[in-house]
Amino acid sequence: MPPQKVVQQTPETSVITAKIEDLKKLVIIIGKDSRFAAGLWVGFVKGLAVGILISMALAGLKVVLMSSA
Repeated sequence: MPPQKVVQQTPETSVITAKIEDLKKLVIIIGKDSRFAAGLWVGFVKGLAVGILISMALAGLKVVLMSSA
């Protein structure tokens, strides 16, 4: 069995590795935040659309009932 290779990090490589890991975490956090914001926005738009649709239906129903009386 061949001897296992020992990986030794110098201070410079450990700083670079830490920066890369930090960037990976920041990208994940940004992705989660943008997904959350997109979900909030879609919920707002859907609620607004449903509200307008129901308001128009009720207003139309009122106009129809008022004209038949």
